[in-house]
Amino acid sequence: MPYSIRKVPKKSCYRVTNKRTKRVLAKCTTMKRANKQIRLLTAIDMNPNFVLRKNGSKRNTVRNR
Repeated sequence: MPYSIRKVPKKSCYRVTNKRTKRVLAKCTTMKRANKQIRLLTAIDMNPNFVLRKNGSKRNTVRNR
């Protein structure tokens, strides 16, 4: 997994970063949201057929033809 969660010093929040590029993806978030974000990012990276859909939008779905 190329993403990591680190606690922000002197605050009750967490930082999500990419281990390879050191890019910060979330500056101050809760642990629950950080774990959700990492699951989403790994799904996008690992699954080429992953489709990011907005809430209730049927336009963004991809159908196999």
